Amino acid sequence: MSQDAPLLDEGEPLVAAMTRPTMVGGLTLVSLAMSFYFPGMAALITRSLWAAALIPVLLLISYLVCLKDVYLFDILSAATHLKACPNQRLWGCRRYAPR
Repeated sequence: MSQDAPLLDEGEPLVAAMTRPTMVGGLTLVSLAMSFYFPGMAALITRSLWAAALIPVLLLISYLVCLKDVYLFDILSAATHLKACPNQRLWGCRRYAPR
């Protein structure tokens, strides 16, 4: 290589599949768990299998959400685990001071 040619180091290309969450059939594992867990718990509590009829509906909704953005279920789970912040109305987000 000559000294006149600039050295271009592009690094390693980041593949989108490496950054995506684990998916089964176009659904994230979190969405699958939610789609089976909530109707399953409702069926156990009510002692009726009618609640289990919601599983295909929730799977369809989860699939449509995953088509839009696969990280929405992760954002939802992170939002439920964050503590309540008294300044949320003031800043418009869960933060104690603006940046």
